[in-house]
Amino acid sequence: AVAANYGAAIATHDNRYERAEEFLEVVHGLWNSWKFPWDEAIGPNPNPFGEVMPINHEGKYFKVAGPLNVPLPPYGPPVVVQAGGSDQGKRLASRFGEIIYAFLGSKPAGRRFVAEARAAARAQGRPEGSTLVLPSFVPLIGSTEAEVKRLVAEYEAGLDPAEQRIEALSKQLGIDLERINVDQVLQEKDFNLPKESATPIGILKSMVDVALDEKLSLRQLACR
Repeated sequence: AVAANYGAAIATHDNRYERAEEFLEVVHGLWNSWKFPWDEAIGPNPNPFGEVMPINHEGKYFKVAGPLNVPLPPYGPPVVVQAGGSDQGKRLASRFGEIIYAFLGSKPAGRRFVAEARAAARAQGRPEGSTLVLPSFVPLIGSTEAEVKRLVAEYEAGLDPAEQRIEALSKQLGIDLERINVDQVLQEKDFNLPKESATPIGILKSMVDVALDEKLSLRQLACR
C-alpha cells in the first residue's frame, strides 16, 4: 500500500535491491565528489575550496551529473546501516553496510550470520572490522525476576490461540499442513519460503534457523 503514495508500481524484490545498489553507488560518488583541502588523499592543494568534480553517472535507474554542492566533514560520510536478510540484502551489505541490522533467531544462526557477513565484506576488499552486526531483540524489563515472569505471561496470554498461530506460520514459511505432522520435528525440506512476502525474508529465515537449530516441531515453533 505504501507504493501508492509514490505513484509507483511495486517493484520485484530483485529490482528493489538492484536499484538500491545503484542508488548507493551514486550517493557515495556524490559524497566523494568534493575533495576538501584537509583530505590527505589528494595531497597539498593550493585551492582553498578544494577540488570539485562531477560524477557523470549514467546507469539503469539513475542519471546524475553531480557534484554535490557541499563538502564532506572531516569525519567523512554518514554511516550506512543496512537491514535485510535475503541473499540480495546480504550482497548489498557486503558492499556498503557498516552496520547490519539483523534478525537472528538462535545463537548458532547468529554466529553463522556474523561470520558470513565479515567474509563477504572482505571479499569486496573492505578492511577487517568494517562491518558490525546489530541483532534485533525485544526486551521485557522488570525490577525483579518475578515481575519479568509476569510480563512474559501477560505477553503470551495476548497471543492468538496455538492453532491459529500454527496455520498462520505454515503459510508464512510455506509448510504444507497436509503433508507434515505438526508435532514432528521439522526438517529443512519442510520449508518453502516465498520469493515475495510482506514479512521480511530475514525474519522468515530466522524462524527456520530456530526450528532447525533447536529441533522444534511446527507447534513448538509457533509457541516459541
